[in-house]
Amino acid sequence: MYHIKQDQRSVESKIRLYDALSKKMREKTFQSVTIKEVVDSALVGRSTFYRNFDNLEDVLIWKCDDTFHDLYHNILQSISPQTVPTGTGKFPFILPFFRYWHADSEIIELLVEANRLDVIFAAFEDTMKKLVRMLPPAMMNRSPHLDYFLAFRSGAVIRVLLQWIKNHKNVTPEEMYKFFEMQSEGLKLHT
Repeated sequence: MYHIKQDQRSVESKIRLYDALSKKMREKTFQSVTIKEVVDSALVGRSTFYRNFDNLEDVLIWKCDDTFHDLYHNILQSISPQTVPTGTGKFPFILPFFRYWHADSEIIELLVEANRLDVIFAAFEDTMKKLVRMLPPAMMNRSPHLDYFLAFRSGAVIRVLLQWIKNHKNVTPEEMYKFFEMQSEGLKLHT
């Protein structure tokens, strides 16, 4: 578990530790990286590491939570009435979502390498719950099984995100949006 401290020194230490871990994971597997290597690379003491984290997975979890928190605010800003572009009707958050990850998907890639997809799913689920709380009450009342709907959509969005990253983001965020539109219409069989 990581320790929530927001003072400037603690935040800077966390960033340095994450950057060092990220660098080490480009050199070798997550399982073979040691706390000593990360601490030495970050130029901080072991006590600084343990003041902020219990283990190396916590570094990734902290960064994932921090990144999804940033994504949440990015999506809110993108879907505000003043900034919603035309043509984003059914899925207003999909385009800003893929644009965000197109710019920087490092934490997702590191969590995949560390075999911690559960962290990605949990962070996305928390983000979706916060976004849903922003919906008008009337909309939430019309959906008696909103929890199933969110579970279905969350699973699909994250799996598509992971495949897109695995494919080296070979299509644009705009093309990803079109893909989601097509999927919502269902498969149309060619005869």
